Amino acid sequence: MKLIVFAVLVGAVYCIPVDNGVEGEPEVECGPTAITVNFNTRNPFEGHVYVKGLYDQKECRNDEGGRQVAGIELPFDSCNTARTRSLNPRGVFVSTTVVISFHPQFVTKVDRAYRIQCFYME
Repeated sequence: MKLIVFAVLVGAVYCIPVDNGVEGEPEVECGPTAITVNFNTRNPFEGHVYVKGLYDQKECRNDEGGRQVAGIELPFDSCNTARTRSLNPRGVFVSTTVVISFHPQFVTKVDRAYRIQCFYME
């Protein structure tokens, strides 16, 4: 009897569609002390932009919503921003992974993760 009830409950679960998504490519600004990433969205954004694995750290997450642009600014010295030296060409790569999540509580099929990388020549 318990198995039948469970099967009926599973069948009654509905998907909640999220009518939104990223339009075009992310806009990345490689500044002197931080990387800024902005996303244009199809509809007003009501979710989160955060560094992968650091959602619980408020300084590594942006919860602002209500506009068709979502983004985050990441200082080089925080949020697991990685620096990698390069000899040819000579300089430093600064990189991180940023997630844009379109629902304030759930993972959806329109959520995306982007590997962001800036190169600074010496």
